Amino acid sequence: MLNKNKIIQKVFYMLEKSSLKLTNQRKQLVNLIYSEGHCHFTAEDIYKKAKKNKIKISLATVYNNLNSFKNFGMLNVVKASSDKIYFDTNLDNHHHFYCEKTGKLLDINTDHVIIQKLPKSPKGYNIKNVSVIINLEK
Repeated sequence: MLNKNKIIQKVFYMLEKSSLKLTNQRKQLVNLIYSEGHCHFTAEDIYKKAKKNKIKISLATVYNNLNSFKNFGMLNVVKASSDKIYFDTNLDNHHHFYCEKTGKLLDINTDHVIIQKLPKSPKGYNIKNVSVIINLEK
């Protein structure tokens, strides 16, 4: 696993190679998002963290930037329930545990999930990847 500084460097490199402008606000968001290394968060989590760190930004701008980062391969999206969308800084293929009561999303290494058979994909489609979410309760 990369340390957080290497992850931030990698994301800045990806951002520089994208068509997105490397604005000060985006730099601040990248540092905020990747400051803890691999993690999961909602747009609202980042908005609250930005306000706490005195970064002037609207919730709409946070959403727009997170979706742009996702579109350029800098973040993954995990839809853990019908009303919760998480952004994931871990770009490696992996699975998740999700606890609805706490809203906590935890990584599961792909080696710990064994899928023996997948259905045949519909005509004209290929399976891109498989993402498993295991729902937990206390």
